[in-house]
Amino acid sequence: SLFFGDAVITPAISVLSAVEGMNVVTPAFQPYVVPLTLLILAILFAVQRFGTGGVALIFGPITAVWFLAIGLSGLNHIIADPEILWAISPHYIVAFLIHSPDVAFVTIGAIFLAVTGAEALYADLGH
Repeated sequence: SLFFGDAVITPAISVLSAVEGMNVVTPAFQPYVVPLTLLILAILFAVQRFGTGGVALIFGPITAVWFLAIGLSGLNHIIADPEILWAISPHYIVAFLIHSPDVAFVTIGAIFLAVTGAEALYADLGH
């Protein structure tokens, strides 16, 4: 039963959270959150029967475009403020850990969640 719960709840909450994020763009979108979520979930479950290979033909390019858009958005901000690249230096990381241990602890937790969230993109592919 835990497997079925995970298989139903995880996509539903993920899609609902993503669609609710559209309220940031405009509050007028609020009446369409639940119907759009149901439509997206119905489409996802309908194409699921084609297996990972069939779904990948559609979602692979969509995911690639999405990550490219995120990357270009990040590149735009790096060009505007190149000092952000200092965060890659181990010197600044160690200084941050030493001078702000409480904030560093919370930050490490956020990084862990981001990494495991990225892993979750591929966890349910059935391989």
